[in-house]
Amino acid sequence: MKSIKYLFAPLLALLALVACREEPLLTLEQVKASELKPLVQTEFTLSEPVSGQNPLVFTANWSETVFRLSESTNPTPGGPVSYSLEIDQKGNEFASPSVLAATGSLYAHVLAKDLNGLLLSAFQADPAEPIELELRIVAYYGENKISKAVSDNTLDLTVTVYKPVSTVPAIYLIGDMNGWDPTNTDYILYRDTNAVSDHTYTYTGRLAAGTYFKFMPQEALGTYKAYIRKDDTSLAYEESEGGAFFNEVERYVTITIDTESLSYTIENFDMTGKQVYNTLGPIGGFTNWDNEPPMTKSSYDPHQWSGTFEISMATALKFRANKDWANNWGGTSEQVPYGKAVFDGPGADIALPGTYKIHFNDLTGHYVILKQ
Repeated sequence: MKSIKYLFAPLLALLALVACREEPLLTLEQVKASELKPLVQTEFTLSEPVSGQNPLVFTANWSETVFRLSESTNPTPGGPVSYSLEIDQKGNEFASPSVLAATGSLYAHVLAKDLNGLLLSAFQADPAEPIELELRIVAYYGENKISKAVSDNTLDLTVTVYKPVSTVPAIYLIGDMNGWDPTNTDYILYRDTNAVSDHTYTYTGRLAAGTYFKFMPQEALGTYKAYIRKDDTSLAYEESEGGAFFNEVERYVTITIDTESLSYTIENFDMTGKQVYNTLGPIGGFTNWDNEPPMTKSSYDPHQWSGTFEISMATALKFRANKDWANNWGGTSEQVPYGKAVFDGPGADIALPGTYKIHFNDLTGHYVILKQ
């Protein structure tokens, strides 16, 4: 019985070897690129939406990129495949395209604010002149070595942009914490909303003993004009060598200012149970929800984080500390550029790829995401 077993084992190995040799080696012989489907409308005149809205301009649709393998009679879908809807000025032959949308689906909704912002920033579109554009689809496939397939066709469209009038100015803390550098933007004031009718800004953080400071809006950077202390409750906005706020003892505070009523309050902030994190960074689809790039922790206040990041695709964005999902915060799609994240929230939406300066306060969850 034992000898039969010993004879049977080599026979099985031989049969397995023959079976392996008979298995054909499949290779990729052909890629059939996606095709953009015609748009119902190709000329658009954009107008600024009402606050809180971002209406649909058009939906781009395209066919699936498919692959033909050796020994196969029909093309087959491949995976994973991601699609980028690219846009460039007509006649530029996509020498310097911008990504209008990135998705794993076969369609993309193009929204008014997103399209308008991209055309203004990437192509310097003039609100008084229509701009002629082209669209194409680029499919990215493969796992170890990424390849791409560009759509055989392009779509023409003409867009007239609008000049946004509703902007919320950034305001920064200037003082002993940054050497009184009037161009420094390390310490930004936060907001709960993006409504232009809301003139309230807050800052929660450390004030060292004997610290002097003022508040400088974006428009005044590089000058000596700032919001200064007028009295115990009132501000003044003027260029002055004096008027700095003074903090006597080491403490954490919440500062609230109103730039319309020119009023302010400074209240102590309870630091009980507050953790100091080793690392913190933005995380989302642009990082495959892992390995987030690090933000810089302030040497003056370990709860203030900032950094400049290149975000290559439309994505949801959250914040994660110590590379641990037990420490994560997310905002909502309406909370950009200003927002207040909550624990395990859904993530703020970054609609336009590009370079962003990001600030985050881990004491309150406040963040600012400013496109550069």
